[in-house]
Amino acid sequence: MTPDGTPMRSVELADAVEDFERLAFLVEETGERVGVTAGGELVGVVLPAAELAELEHWAQRGSGAPLPVPDASLESVPGPEQQGPYTRYVHADGLRMTLTRDRVIVAEVRSARDLAWLEERARQGRQGYMDPKQSAAFAEFLASQPPSVLPKDQSQAPEPRPEEIAVRQVTDAWQRIETWLRVPAPASYASLKPGASQEEINSAERALGVRIPADLKALWALHDGARTVHGEAFLMDNARLMGIAQVVELHGYWGKNYDFRDDPDKPSDLWDHRWIPVCSLGEHSWATGLYLDAGTGELWSWDEHANRQVEYESLTSYLEEMVDALEAPGLFTGARPSRERGALVWRVPDYPDPDHPWVEYTG
Repeated sequence: MTPDGTPMRSVELADAVEDFERLAFLVEETGERVGVTAGGELVGVVLPAAELAELEHWAQRGSGAPLPVPDASLESVPGPEQQGPYTRYVHADGLRMTLTRDRVIVAEVRSARDLAWLEERARQGRQGYMDPKQSAAFAEFLASQPPSVLPKDQSQAPEPRPEEIAVRQVTDAWQRIETWLRVPAPASYASLKPGASQEEINSAERALGVRIPADLKALWALHDGARTVHGEAFLMDNARLMGIAQVVELHGYWGKNYDFRDDPDKPSDLWDHRWIPVCSLGEHSWATGLYLDAGTGELWSWDEHANRQVEYESLTSYLEEMVDALEAPGLFTGARPSRERGALVWRVPDYPDPDHPWVEYTG
């Protein structure tokens, strides 16, 4: 499986050794992992060099020590081998390999066991980058998730559940956002509250009367909204992450004022208890915002006139689009990331506001 849970293509070890040019080209062109199997068992993974560098960076933060070096298993390490534009360097353990093109590393081969170690330590490293209270709350959330059980008649790991994929994707996107905020937008970073406890999330689920999707639970476990301070409305569209208490209060208000059904089993265009508010648009207003449809996973907008429409296919896509705009602002049109008194704001370059001077962030 790839990190986002999609199936990973694979090749037999013998084919990988004989035709590493095709393997290197495939990884470089697609940016995706390729599994290396022997007798149907996953023994290694070829992954893009940039992905490995990121994993090793966070793994060192998680372990607090240098990464382990595999023991040598080859008496004589073969020299570099050329195939087409690619060169292969075999390491002393016989499985780790480096694939280069024009003296630039494009892909690396790691054993399945080494990669599993890296991914676990990288997860701990990203989590360790949180403040202690946030880290503890998120660790509690992860511990509460049902484990994946390995089927007795299978030697390989089971397919990850959609909930696991959602948690992984939201966590990764949010960590990238938070890392960005630390330097360009310290006021926005400082507005974030610690993560909610598992009991607080469970209590919210009971109060809402609906099963909260895993991606929203993961986000609340990271941060229970933002404080009412300058810079709090830093999410894309200048949205403010709502705290659990505000979510429950607004959800109850909607049910009280928009549920006009005579038959509770009939759908309504104005109210559905599965609609969970997530963000308000603006710092101090509930008139507009974004809510998550717990039934479909879609992220909708609402306004004070009860108008609503789908804005994003999921909470994950909203966060991933935001972090893409932060990391590559030149590729986006419309509202772009900008800085205003140490806060992240989103402005349209063609319509500057003289009362609110800001500096566009160009990377």
